[in-house]
This record gives sequence, structure tokens and C-alpha cells, in this order.
Amino acid sequence: MEVLSSAAVTDAQGPRDEGMAGRLVLVIDADLPAVVRQACADVAARLADQAGMPVTVAAAPISRLDALEDSLRRDDQAQRREYAPATRPDAAPMSAAAFMWREDGRPDWASMWTTFCELALYGGPPHRGPESPLRAPTGGAADSDAEMRAEMRRGIWETTGLYAEPAGPGWLSVTCDSPTMAAWLCAAIILENVGARVEDDRLLLPAGPHYGLKDEVKSIITVVAKTHHYWQAHVADSGRLAPDVDRG
Repeated sequence: MEVLSSAAVTDAQGPRDEGMAGRLVLVIDADLPAVVRQACADVAARLADQAGMPVTVAAAPISRLDALEDSLRRDDQAQRREYAPATRPDAAPMSAAAFMWREDGRPDWASMWTTFCELALYGGPPHRGPESPLRAPTGGAADSDAEMRAEMRRGIWETTGLYAEPAGPGWLSVTCDSPTMAAWLCAAIILENVGARVEDDRLLLPAGPHYGLKDEVKSIITVVAKTHHYWQAHVADSGRLAPDVDRG
């Protein structure tokens, strides 16, 4: 992944041109994945709020970024600072929500979460720790118990309103509103240390054998609920989707 480059655009000669989009410009690699481009858009929006001025996000070919980087390095008047991702080798996973039950003895998935911690995508603790990731099934994987599959489907429906169904041995398919939504949820869920993949507008999640109700099943429902909540609250309704992302 190409390191993001940023530049502050100033006009020392007088008032800036009325056509300029803003004094702050974030220049990113045009080939960055959609989920990273969306993260850049989120950062730009927050920066605009804090700085009180417009922020332009410009996507350019890597050759342009290399030329810009070289120009800044050779410019004695330019000031540069690079920020590396925070390393969290011992990051603790998010604490588990208390299990709640309905009067009929089945899990009350809809009432189990009232708040969500920050996504791992944005620096929060992952749902599962690095020592206990929930891997995607490999070829020839056995399926989960029918009762556990039913609970995953019911939990996803109760927490998100999304329809889930079996998608071959070891997989559960969740139908999203668009391919963009499916891809975004998939990328965010993988960072929670839960395996996932995407096919068009379908999010595919592991549903392997020996899944337990309070462990793997709850994890699947949690990460879908958590990422879906963030998608609805901060991405889909914000108007800040990257402009070239297919919105289905």
C-alpha cells in the first residue's frame, strides 16, 4: 500500500484564486482499495471540521505521487512529516457483550448491544484477538450445525435487517444493499480478525463446523452488527463515499 502524501497549499502572493477548492489538499494513490479511499474521505471531512476550511482529496497515479514526493524532498522551503500506522501487537480484543436471553430460552440478539466501540478499521480494538482469529473455511470444509446456522441468520436479521442464507459448505451469505456496501463490510470485518469475502452484493461469512453459540456464532453476529451500524451511521448516510466507488 502506498503511503499517503499530503500537502498544504498556501498563497504567499495575495488572496487565493476563487476557483481553488481549499487550502488543504490530501493527495492519495489512485489505486488504493475503495475502503482505504473511504477512510481518507472520512479523515478529510474531520480535518475540514477541525481546521474550519475546505479539504480537497485528490487521487493521482503513483507516478504523480512519486514526482511530488521527489519535488518536496528537494525543496528546502517545504516541510514534510510522515505518519506511520500505530502498531498494536498486543492490542486487546473488544470486551464481550453480556449474553441476553428471551423468555423462550433463545438468545435476544436485538437487545444484546446498545453501543459499539470503534471499528478496528479506525483504530479501535478488533473483535477477536490475534491469538483467536475466526478463519474463513478452506476447500472441502464441513458445514456448521443447522441450529447454529439458524441462529446466525436470525441474529443477523434481528441486528441489521439483512437477509442471510447458506452459501455452500462452511459459508453464510448476507445480501447487502449494493456491491459497495458488501465490499466495505467485508474489508472492515476482516480487520476485526474474522474471515470474510465478497461476491457482488453478497457478503460471505464463515459458518464452519463445531461453531459454539457463545463463541463463533456470537462473533459472526457481532461483527456484522458492528460494521453495519457504522456503515449506516457514518458512511452510507454521510455523502462522503469516494466519488469513483460503484454505488450499485
